[in-house]
Amino acid sequence: MVASGFTPVALAVHKDGRWRIVAKITTLAGGHEPILAVAWRNQPGTRDAISLPTSAIEYAERVGVTNFFLRNDKTITMHTCSLATFHRGRLGADGERYVPISWLRSVPWRDWRFATQVVRITGLPEMSGEKIEQLTLEL
Repeated sequence: MVASGFTPVALAVHKDGRWRIVAKITTLAGGHEPILAVAWRNQPGTRDAISLPTSAIEYAERVGVTNFFLRNDKTITMHTCSLATFHRGRLGADGERYVPISWLRSVPWRDWRFATQVVRITGLPEMSGEKIEQLTLEL
């Protein structure tokens, strides 16, 4: 995925009866290493912890991602940790790993590449990583 033809992708999981974008695999502006990234929009329950579906973590690891970044565009702040940190986090009944924000370290805010394609991650190995052509945003 680090090749020059790398295309950032949004990761979607099926939750609450619909497909939801939970993160993206992208690169930092000017960077070449793939990262797992979440734009923090103060979603309910994210003040003290961040969670990711285990399927998204595993997919990111399979494609070579080693670092996670959490970015708050309102406050122009950014935090990071190794993706492996999520394996130490609490596993919730919802299949997500919860990591306290205090486990992440603050880093200077940076931009990252926009994702225009979606990968739907399913629980079925033969369907996992099904690529969707175009990112569609539901408003």
